[in-house]
Amino acid sequence: MGLFSNLFGDSGKDIDNAFSKMKNLAGDLIDDGQINQSKTQPAAPVAAPAPQYNNSTQAQAFEEEGPSGDSWGPNMPAEENQFNSGLKYQDYFTKVFTEAFSSYQIDKEDVRDGSAMLFTFSQGGVKKLVVEVISQRSSPYKVRNDCSRQGIAYLRYYYDYDGWWNTKSYVIRRTSKALGIG
Repeated sequence: MGLFSNLFGDSGKDIDNAFSKMKNLAGDLIDDGQINQSKTQPAAPVAAPAPQYNNSTQAQAFEEEGPSGDSWGPNMPAEENQFNSGLKYQDYFTKVFTEAFSSYQIDKEDVRDGSAMLFTFSQGGVKKLVVEVISQRSSPYKVRNDCSRQGIAYLRYYYDYDGWWNTKSYVIRRTSKALGIG
């Protein structure tokens, strides 16, 4: 009996069988010398699809700054974001949410001794979304699991994750999608 069969009984037999087949395949590759060749000859890099640009200025800026999304990457985007807004993260997210989602009642709460924020979006007295703004060092599972049990949409943003800029358009787009309006 294999390890998974011992742990899970009959339901673990399929896992043991798959594991055994993988070991056999790996052994066959080593016997054929394929594994050893790959150690001395690096695999050819896989080319990423070329990005599409609207104009040559946009393409030139991308090449100079390196690859980035609209709210992530090594270089801060020119668009308003959490770090160039001049606001503390709590004030930045409050401003973006209240301006972009004025049809919702938005309650905010400092949690974890001020190291995180919870924004609760309600409409007609019904909770629609909980947004948690936390440190990357936080454990986000409790609030997320509580929301899941209650059937409430959940979203999180990190305020201190290197290279994640939380641009205004990104925050609005993700939050709209979580609210089912985008």
